[in-house]
Amino acid sequence: MRFLKQNFDNFIKEIPDNIHSRTKVFISENIAIFKPEKFVTNQSMTMDDYHFIILHSKPPKAVINGITHSFKKGSLISLIPGTSIAVLADSNNNTCKYISVSVKKYFMNKIALETSGTKEIIFDKIENQYNNYLLDVINNFEYEIMAYGNSPLPMLRSLEIQLSILLIRNSLPDRSILDKNIRLDDDYIRESIAYMHKFYSGNITIEDICKEIYLSVSHFKRVFKNKTGKTPYQFLTEIRIEKAKGMLKEKNRSINEIARLCGFVNPGNLSLVFKKHMNMSPSEYKKKQIETTQD
Repeated sequence: MRFLKQNFDNFIKEIPDNIHSRTKVFISENIAIFKPEKFVTNQSMTMDDYHFIILHSKPPKAVINGITHSFKKGSLISLIPGTSIAVLADSNNNTCKYISVSVKKYFMNKIALETSGTKEIIFDKIENQYNNYLLDVINNFEYEIMAYGNSPLPMLRSLEIQLSILLIRNSLPDRSILDKNIRLDDDYIRESIAYMHKFYSGNITIEDICKEIYLSVSHFKRVFKNKTGKTPYQFLTEIRIEKAKGMLKEKNRSINEIARLCGFVNPGNLSLVFKKHMNMSPSEYKKKQIETTQD
């Protein structure tokens, strides 16, 4: 972990020991998340990397590039590399609930280049609004660091990419930095659907799918529902029903065999789910298909 901390040493060195020692820190190769109890006040700091501050309570005033700002609770402060900031002391002893996120300059620019062809990001506004989606990914990132350290690398890299893109999205109201035809979330959905079509006959779970595409279960469920209008379980069930309908048209297929081949627990489970979706039992559907073919 020490070699990763060195990536952010320039920033960490500017934090007084009495504050840093009481700060929760989560660091990967390209991102560092800090959860301090206080701001560093009356001390100018210059950002080497992209820096974001998520405010859970109203903060003291701050001087950014020579201009004094007063920010609101619930804001996302977005700072590009080279920005200088000094938080002013106030009567509240500078206590404030907030999250500080640093993203390596080369990594953030790489994400911008891959998603839109833009070599460097410039934020039109310093103060923006964040959403709970961003907080969810931050929580997932922190959990991965605490539970597994810095491995497996594909999982951490996936979270780094998600977090970087969400920080960009929340900092650019027009979202023009992102190519609408290249969506990381869409890639995950396509991969998960392909996985369902490939392994629908087995006893696969949502956890199995998430391990395959390196997403947390809660995040995956939310993204999938937003993109498809259905839960992953509903979507998988519909795939199995469609496969069962095709097999029920075959005269020599038994209900027992179809249930097994389509991933249902048993024939009774197939009958229950099939009737719910088709308003008839598998046997009734099979009989109807055979009669239609004979006519």
